[in-house]
Amino acid sequence: MENNKIKSLYRYTSNNEGIWSAGKRLLPEDLIDEANENRKWLLKPQLPAGDYRFYLTEKGKEQYEKTLLKTHKKYLPKIKIEEINPLTIGKIVYEDEWQVVVENK
Repeated sequence: MENNKIKSLYRYTSNNEGIWSAGKRLLPEDLIDEANENRKWLLKPQLPAGDYRFYLTEKGKEQYEKTLLKTHKKYLPKIKIEEINPLTIGKIVYEDEWQVVVENK
């Protein structure tokens, strides 16, 4: 995948915070097993320590909506989706069929 081959990327937020950060920070103990089960399809990239922003591909968005979004809706308020032009995100440091990761500058 290269920026010019991807038509759109997607970023979910809760109260303007990325859904992954908010989800990890606010996950209630009684939903840990459910969350782990619902995200097992999403690889966790091995990245050096740093500040990153994660985007979902179209395929990742569809899978997220079928799985982990249901869990996130149980405890995260005001979940919004933003469609992003991939030409505006900067240099990609990791990508797979589900997600694209860039380093925040």
